Amino acid sequence: MNIVLLPVVGFAVLGLLLVAVVAVVLLLTSRPAPDPSQAATAARHHAGVVTGIAWTALVLTLLLGPAVAGLLGGLAEGVAYGLVPAVAGALFVGVHAIGELTWPRPTGSVRRAGLERRGTDDVAPRGLRRLLWGWTGLVAVIAVVGGTIATDGRQISRTFENGLASSGPFPGWFYGAPLLLACLVVLVATEGVLRVVASRSAVMDAQPVWDAALRRLSAHRVLRGAQLVVGLTAAGLLLTAGMALRNVGNAFVDDGAGSPLHSGAGAVAVALAVGVGLAALVVAVLPGRPAGQLVAPAGPLPAAAAPR
Repeated sequence: MNIVLLPVVGFAVLGLLLVAVVAVVLLLTSRPAPDPSQAATAARHHAGVVTGIAWTALVLTLLLGPAVAGLLGGLAEGVAYGLVPAVAGALFVGVHAIGELTWPRPTGSVRRAGLERRGTDDVAPRGLRRLLWGWTGLVAVIAVVGGTIATDGRQISRTFENGLASSGPFPGWFYGAPLLLACLVVLVATEGVLRVVASRSAVMDAQPVWDAALRRLSAHRVLRGAQLVVGLTAAGLLLTAGMALRNVGNAFVDDGAGSPLHSGAGAVAVALAVGVGLAALVVAVLPGRPAGQLVAPAGPLPAAAAPR
């Protein structure tokens, strides 16, 4: 194995061990309410396994992706580094899509399902969904503004009386356009999975409110990871832009040719990068409420349900 990859693999193993420890602690300390039926238990277990696999894929990609990107070299290396979070997000959402498409189907000679029609707005937490769209919009703004002011798509420059100062990498079109496209792919894929969550088969012998709560939990889990990778992409773009702006602003300061405007803008961008990254991480670790805590024990099937 390449010696350069050894530390990365070590961090990956440590990261997975940390995730496993946290998962075990949560399982031992949480006491969810009893499931209303055997079918509900199977559905909840299926959703938990899918979420575990999805987060494993996301964490591994975030840890190993930079090592793979570093093997490319040249200008493509910088783009590959920037695409790591979005690729991790695409895998995360893809695992959830497979999980929803393999959702346990109703069994038995008599099958019952509620007649209530659901849409994406009924299952997706509004705050998380708006945050995902907000992070995507932020990436778009950074890409457009960066592409407009970049000198060659990769650097930021300023001229002064006796010369020219340039710094890169800078999120111009060369870097911003691919990352924006990748974030849009994550956004569209997430919206597609949310549609599948809303339209999947109902859990047999469970109250409609319990089934709806499980759908909201599934949507929460998908959005939680999706907003994380798009938020990290936005933070990375802001950090890259901020560092380049600070370098340009601080160039030739001793000669009296510094630019407080560029330096100040760079400092603001770096501060925003830290804030966006921390916000995305905090939201990503906030768990959804288990479905069993939202409903009472199962009772008779409501009149709105009918055999099929």
